[in-house]
Amino acid sequence: MKLSLLERLKRLRRPPRSSPLAENNAGNSKVQVLSYHGNAFVTGLLWHPLGSLTGYMKEARQFGRQESMDIVAIRRTESIIQAGFVSRSDGAVKGMYSLAAALAGQLGKSWLAAWRIAPDEDRYALVAVLKGAVIPGCDLVGTAETIKRKVAQQLSREITFEEIFLPAEFEHGGKPIDIEQLLRPERLKREYRLRPLAFGLSREELLKLGALAALGLIALVGFQRWQAHQAELARQAALEAERRRQAELAELAQRSGEPQPAQALEHPWAKQPSVAAFVEGCNALIDQLPLSIAGWLFSAAQCDGSLVSANYKRTGNSTTAEFSQATEGHFAEAPAFYDEGNSAAVKTDLMLPLAGDESLRDASTALADLTSWLQQQSLVPAIKEMPVAVPAPPAIPGQPAPPPPPPPDWKHFEVQTSSPLPPALFLDGIEGRGFRLREISTQLQGHQLRWSITGDLYAK
Repeated sequence: MKLSLLERLKRLRRPPRSSPLAENNAGNSKVQVLSYHGNAFVTGLLWHPLGSLTGYMKEARQFGRQESMDIVAIRRTESIIQAGFVSRSDGAVKGMYSLAAALAGQLGKSWLAAWRIAPDEDRYALVAVLKGAVIPGCDLVGTAETIKRKVAQQLSREITFEEIFLPAEFEHGGKPIDIEQLLRPERLKREYRLRPLAFGLSREELLKLGALAALGLIALVGFQRWQAHQAELARQAALEAERRRQAELAELAQRSGEPQPAQALEHPWAKQPSVAAFVEGCNALIDQLPLSIAGWLFSAAQCDGSLVSANYKRTGNSTTAEFSQATEGHFAEAPAFYDEGNSAAVKTDLMLPLAGDESLRDASTALADLTSWLQQQSLVPAIKEMPVAVPAPPAIPGQPAPPPPPPPDWKHFEVQTSSPLPPALFLDGIEGRGFRLREISTQLQGHQLRWSITGDLYAK
């Protein structure tokens, strides 16, 4: 009775362990790893046919457990499904290539090949394939004597190989095989690779995976803690910003004498004194300045709403020591001398009530009214529009930069003029809505004071 290929391969699969052939089969001691072009190729696999077309992996796992094998190469041909088994303990790992599978996928359905592995070593490799399936026991590396005996054994069987690749020293005909060309990386397919027989991992792989998992967990915990820390910083920054905002709003309400809306903090005119308060406070201090101190004569004074500074010039034999002694306790700081000690500056602090927030007038109306008022006082005002830059809110730690604020709905104009009359006279009764003073200064010219003002007009 003619046997099928599956039955014939099963009979050839493994001879009795006591026979000489068992030494050449794919036992643990015969597994070797060869290297070509930087890739590892495993020989000595235990090749076994699989009978199930759909459940062949289950069948392979069962057989692998019986034989204590945990790595496999699967070959599927038109006539058979075949598995080559090997163990991790023999040095085989997933990702390596099966040498027999790589050659069987390229050389055809029936062939026998042997070649010398290295010129300076007595080591030869043998692979034989019948009808597309690797012949069990014909995937190995051995000495010249072992491989010659194995080749002779296969050629003596009732098997006809379509191709025979043998070195000349074997004296069996055939032709040499170009193994370097056949095992080039671009000719290797994924199906030639070894893979784990079960879904489990080796101890080394488990250790590596565990180490990676531990590092990942540490990184995740660290990242979560960093996120929590950043969130806490953002919360604290937001609380601090709100605290400062409320404190500024409370101070503005106190200095203006009435509650202020939240948007008042964004309006510069709300945080400046009114024209009347500015003139009254500055002029009061400037008027109190003596024209002469210990032989030093008054020359100029400036007031910016929070500080009044006065300048004096030395005359005669007056000294800086005399000026310092005469001004001690009367000003906020000790005098600052300049111009080689011939001039001195003294300062007095000032705190004025703030005007608070108010609605603005139309720009064209406000400008026309202010210009007309000053012209009626025989003054020539210099008015120019100033660029308005709304400061961006501060970035919160750990958060992206906030978007730039929208442009303001108001305009800013700088106003400058000068007069021999004090501001208390030429600004008396002026429309103050949206108009604020930034500085009042006076300078002694001859025997007369010349007054100048710099103001800000805010309008829509």
